[in-house]
Amino acid sequence: MHDVSQRQNKVNAMILISNDDGDSFGARALLKAAKQLGKAYAIVPNRQRSAVSRALTLHKPLRVHDAGNGLYTLNGTPADCIVFSLFSGEFEKPDLILSGINWGNNCGLGPIIGSGTVGACWMAALEGIPSIAFSLQKTGHDWRKNENWGNEQHLIDAVLRVVKELKPKLGTDKFFNVNLPENPLDAEIFYTNRLQRKNYRTVVEKRHDPNNVPYFWTSGIHTPPEEETDLHEVMVRNRIAISEISLWVSR
Repeated sequence: MHDVSQRQNKVNAMILISNDDGDSFGARALLKAAKQLGKAYAIVPNRQRSAVSRALTLHKPLRVHDAGNGLYTLNGTPADCIVFSLFSGEFEKPDLILSGINWGNNCGLGPIIGSGTVGACWMAALEGIPSIAFSLQKTGHDWRKNENWGNEQHLIDAVLRVVKELKPKLGTDKFFNVNLPENPLDAEIFYTNRLQRKNYRTVVEKRHDPNNVPYFWTSGIHTPPEEETDLHEVMVRNRIAISEISLWVSR
């Protein structure tokens, strides 16, 4: 492991923000937090790109758009946003990547494999850039309304507290998956790599369009949190659950 805490302590460290929800309240709150840590900008997908993992766009052009206040959108995936920041020559290369804040928790094994928010950190780790994924426990799907996210300052304070906690632990061949409870104010930080196996029971529903032609819709139903898992810590114990994810299966 390569400790990079000295580099992260620099006032002029460059921080990149990305996510899989696009231009959201969570992304802009995370960008505000990052600007208190150093120089920062955000590149996010131009639309919702959940569950795309580390997918890359290889067969169509990428276009970047300036959305204002240091946030840019890209017609690609979260991993595309990381690659674009590092290799396009259009932006200063980051020293640290923060992904999120995702609407909904990314606890458990499934999101580690499939989440686009976490996928950005997989790409960062592969490229040797320290990174942290942030997700917020929420119910429902109405993430487009800012008032549904809760208190912005509480989110920013939680992010700053976690980054300070993780600074000496950051490395180039790993990342941290951070799940915030719905009310992160004064929530205890808890480290765990005991991840719930499944957060959702998969459902494939058969429906019919107005012409009575069948189609199918894949979704999921929440499963109860299992005791002593990351999901239980976040949903039941109202803790901030932090999991360290390494590129290496063994050392």
